[in-house]
Amino acid sequence: MRDLYLEMTVRLTVKQENFARKYIECSCASEAYRHAYNTKSMKPETIWSRACEVLKNSKVAARVNQL
Repeated sequence: MRDLYLEMTVRLTVKQENFARKYIECSCASEAYRHAYNTKSMKPETIWSRACEVLKNSKVAARVNQL
């Protein structure tokens, strides 16, 4: 019941959902970010920083915990 409630209340973007699923698969925020977002022109430091920001997002963190 709790999982259904979370699914109904926590709406992620497609990119956030892809990030969360890839993060569970590989346990690397940077790799998950590269998988979910366009990073062609980004430096590795930028990717790492943005990946950390996404992972700190409360909705994304809740989804990671749910998975």
